[in-house]
Amino acid sequence: MNKRARYICFEGCEGLGKSTQTQKLVDHLRNKGFQVLQTKEPGTPHSPLTMQLRSIMLDLKYEEQLTAPARELISQAVRSIHLEKVIVPALNLYDYIVQDRGILSGLAYGSACGNDENWLLDLTRKVATNSLYTDNARLVYDDVIYLRGNIEKGLKAAQSAKQEFEAGDAIEAKGISFLEKVASNMERQSRLFNTRTVTVDGKNIDQVFSDIIKALDLKE
Repeated sequence: MNKRARYICFEGCEGLGKSTQTQKLVDHLRNKGFQVLQTKEPGTPHSPLTMQLRSIMLDLKYEEQLTAPARELISQAVRSIHLEKVIVPALNLYDYIVQDRGILSGLAYGSACGNDENWLLDLTRKVATNSLYTDNARLVYDDVIYLRGNIEKGLKAAQSAKQEFEAGDAIEAKGISFLEKVASNMERQSRLFNTRTVTVDGKNIDQVFSDIIKALDLKE
């Protein structure tokens, strides 16, 4: 398969600006005349089924009924649908695919939840390689932008934002110690990808975006 689209994924812990920077990059590229597919995991509006599965994964009202492996298997189902039904058909139709969260989050959060990391990697590779693999043999994406920042400040920002679920977000409810584990996992697991780390602390939104443009070697 000749892959046309450059596939970029934004990663990082809660409240560090992934969604904001994803939207800024999409708008920036579209303003320059590029065809851009904007998407996200877990759950994308391009696939209503994945949004239903997302609610089971993340809505706090289901937390007592879920196990860590069950949540992971739902996550992998979402990824399988997303890659096969949304991403692969788009590769030759767009110049860029820009995604909010992806496999790095899946690995970092999944292992912080108590799942075995080798099991997670095995599942992820099987799901991903059934759909696509990058030319450099890294997992799926051409570029991962990892936003690094203060975890406690990010969690407070996420919790103060409009809540997606009436009962609350199951991941945010796990608290700061859980997210510190996630951040530690992301630092280590980011080596599996073509990762470009951008620090957000002490910078406004435009300064962070400028750093992202430079990291991706794009023109402002």
